[in-house]
Amino acid sequence: MRPPKHYKSINLSFEQVLTAIADENKPEFREIIARPFVKWAGGKRSILPDLMARMPGEYKTYFEPFLGGGALYFAVKPQAAYLSDVNFHLILTFIAVRDDVDRLITNLKIHAAKHSKEYYLTARQRLSREKDPTKVGALLIYLNKTCYNGLYRVNKKGEFNVPIGSYVSPTILDEENLRATSKALQGAEIKQHVFWQIQAKAKNFYYLDPPYHKTFDGYDSSRFGDQDHEHLAAFCRTLDKAGCFFMLSNSDNAFVRGLYQGFYIEQVQASRYVSCKGDQRGKETELIIRNYQ
Repeated sequence: MRPPKHYKSINLSFEQVLTAIADENKPEFREIIARPFVKWAGGKRSILPDLMARMPGEYKTYFEPFLGGGALYFAVKPQAAYLSDVNFHLILTFIAVRDDVDRLITNLKIHAAKHSKEYYLTARQRLSREKDPTKVGALLIYLNKTCYNGLYRVNKKGEFNVPIGSYVSPTILDEENLRATSKALQGAEIKQHVFWQIQAKAKNFYYLDPPYHKTFDGYDSSRFGDQDHEHLAAFCRTLDKAGCFFMLSNSDNAFVRGLYQGFYIEQVQASRYVSCKGDQRGKETELIIRNYQ
């Protein structure tokens, strides 16, 4: 005959026991870290640690007037932000992710199901003709995920003209990340305009990531040449005089170094993931320029 088992009593009510059981069986939820939802020429993934280590300790509002993929913004997650870019299609896409992510995802599912070379060419034509902002956003993401090297390039008429890439099964829809980026963009102001239309206000932080000097610059139907870089350098001096913090990324060459003489200039090693020429992807030196230490 087995000896009787003795159990210790617990000082919990029936409701507390049920709550404990429910908590033990509750599914674990992992937080999805938002990351850029488009590949973009000049993306900052490879130098994010360098950029984040050089952020000012305190600032009021985060400004990024050359938004691109927004890698630094998603990594920093600032309390207040003003995001802008000259690229109209890109800005419509960011707004669609922020404000209409469910319908954006629905449209991307359609693009993913219909993907083929013929469908890609049709979508390429539709991008500049589509009037619905959310559909524009879905088209841009679809084209970005399936075009050659993830480029954004347009002709003089503003028409997207990048050929299709050679991907076997491209990831057109990453629903988890789109929802995470939508959440991360809530509260951010998003506008389409040129960099010099931004107001300089003391204690704000401005991260400037222009098309790099003497590299691929076909982000829209205009180009970013020497005069634009000179204009940008003058804008940075305006920011400095207004008591703002600015950090800028650019090519490492004598022209750029001359424009920012008097500021703190540092070299960093970067990996180029998106280029108009496949053989130009790889490690290279670039500059981080600041008006503070």
